Amino acid sequence: MTTALPDLLDPSALERCAAEGGLDRLLAGWSARLAGAASGDDELRRVVLAALRLDLALIVRAPELLFPCVYNRVYWHGSAEAVAFSGAGADLGAPLRAWVERWRAARGRRGAWARSLRPPEFPLVGALREEYRGALQGKGPPAFSRDGAVVGCATAPALAWERATGRALPPEEAAQRLDASGPQLELEWLAQSWGRARVRERHSKALVVDVDVDGGSKFECVAGLADGTGVFVAGWCDDYDGVIARVDLPGKQVRWRVEVGSEVHALACDAAGTLVAASDGAAVYLLDGTSGATLASVPLQAHTVALVPDGSVLASGDGALLRVWDVAALRRERPTRIRGAHDGWIDACFSPDGQRLLTGELLCDGRDGRLIARLDLDGPGYLEGGPPQHGRMLADDRFVEMAPGRGVCLWNTRDGAQVLADRSRRYTHRHEIVLSPDARWYVHGRRQGSPRAVELWLCAVDDGKERAALGVGDPDCVVFTPDSRRLLVADAGGLTLWWVSTGARETRLAHPAEITGVAVAHDGSVAVTGARDDVLRVWDLARAELRGARPLTADDPTQSSYGAGGEESRTWRATPEALARLEGWLGFNRMPHGRTVRQRDGLTEIVEAGRVIVRMPAQQALVADRSGTRWAFRAEHFAVEDEAGE
Repeated sequence: MTTALPDLLDPSALERCAAEGGLDRLLAGWSARLAGAASGDDELRRVVLAALRLDLALIVRAPELLFPCVYNRVYWHGSAEAVAFSGAGADLGAPLRAWVERWRAARGRRGAWARSLRPPEFPLVGALREEYRGALQGKGPPAFSRDGAVVGCATAPALAWERATGRALPPEEAAQRLDASGPQLELEWLAQSWGRARVRERHSKALVVDVDVDGGSKFECVAGLADGTGVFVAGWCDDYDGVIARVDLPGKQVRWRVEVGSEVHALACDAAGTLVAASDGAAVYLLDGTSGATLASVPLQAHTVALVPDGSVLASGDGALLRVWDVAALRRERPTRIRGAHDGWIDACFSPDGQRLLTGELLCDGRDGRLIARLDLDGPGYLEGGPPQHGRMLADDRFVEMAPGRGVCLWNTRDGAQVLADRSRRYTHRHEIVLSPDARWYVHGRRQGSPRAVELWLCAVDDGKERAALGVGDPDCVVFTPDSRRLLVADAGGLTLWWVSTGARETRLAHPAEITGVAVAHDGSVAVTGARDDVLRVWDLARAELRGARPLTADDPTQSSYGAGGEESRTWRATPEALARLEGWLGFNRMPHGRTVRQRDGLTEIVEAGRVIVRMPAQQALVADRSGTRWAFRAEHFAVEDEAGE
């Protein structure tokens, strides 16, 4: 007698299987049943199956995340929004949206959860097959077991999962299953090694190969064939172009050398040496190991890579996230992904009123996630120099960016139209820029050598005209009030407040020691300063008087600074980490919502009053809007809401 297979489109069956630990058996049963099936309902089940397969390891670990994981993937499948964000695919009318919304309604009130306001970075039913999240940062490259059934990181303590069940293995078992076959190799770099592939066996330190490949490259990663008959080396040449070469052993002959992308810092090959995977951080390149021909160039953020021994599956590591890809699918077509999220300089920034969000080059509605425009922004890629560190600002009605080649550019945030391009003001990395929250004013100065103190001026964004000469100060100790009406500038003797619109001095606060950092509360009522005397002070800006002070403690984050004689000292700067320690002290509050974010074992937790209110599978530390209900990073945008409504 056979047991009926629970329906993938029955939410109660899914919840029951997840709670009872039977989700892997359900997926195995439906994978077999759907092989070759072609009906409309079968296609919907295939999409749900792909969503469950992607997050199986996470759901096995935290069954309460079943609904958010499935919802945030299938809601967007085949939707107009997915087409808009990726610039590819077909609008199928979001065929599973009504189904997942019925599931949401049937759940009732079960507490807060994180609803995605944009499609996943990569769509369902594509080359991406599985995702694993855990304490993977700093663990080294991913690895597969010899049979490909286990994936993880072998660096002690080993961390690995069974791919079929999603079960996390104990460290001892993980280490055994990930026991690598073939040679364990490492590159040796000497001052005279330019262009040479000098490879040693990692444990015995025996020299495996020492051959001149091209006379000029620097090789930084190596992978070897399982039978020891060859090695692949990769690194950079010329202006940090990527380079990969194959050296055959014995004979130590260079079979081929190719250039791809930019500097290669991750490399892997299959057991036979017929397939090579290499990453430059922005893309993964699949090469024919025999000829060096490029088989595919895949836009993946990957800092580490691995291949199963037969080359059919690729693992890519990025921070606390490990992804598993079908190589045949990668070779058939370039995977669709959110376009523009990883361009530009901004990871995520909400406008002060929370109505707009910029992630990469994507200007979105901060509340509902709608894509408004793709902005043509400056971005990384400078061989030398670059733009000023803080030369961009998203305000309620405008976005301004300052760059060496483009000058000062301005867009309105209503529809993303560019309204200003002033190439006469070209600011570089040598310029210090502080922009007002309303993006209408800025302070600028130019560094001359190493001292932080520079001559500073207050200028208008629209025409660049100087409104006031502010004197000599440290740009790290210059800050506008949140309403952009006043400006605080620290110098050797104290803190000066300026009226921005007129460029007139308002008042001056005498300070007993040189100021090293300044920040203003979200309501503009108080400011906090740190100083060389290791004392933190809170100032009442309306009364222009000291409200209170305390000495720095060992728990206060500081930065190292060095005197002329090389002596090291602690310096307090107004960093997000340092200000989080001061939240609520003497009326200083950096954000009105009081929520903070932390990462734990690959999950992001939003914490309020010491209590975790929601957990989500977000890859990076998210940025919040003023309300604390919207959080975002490059490819992610979430709303924290109750299942019965906000």
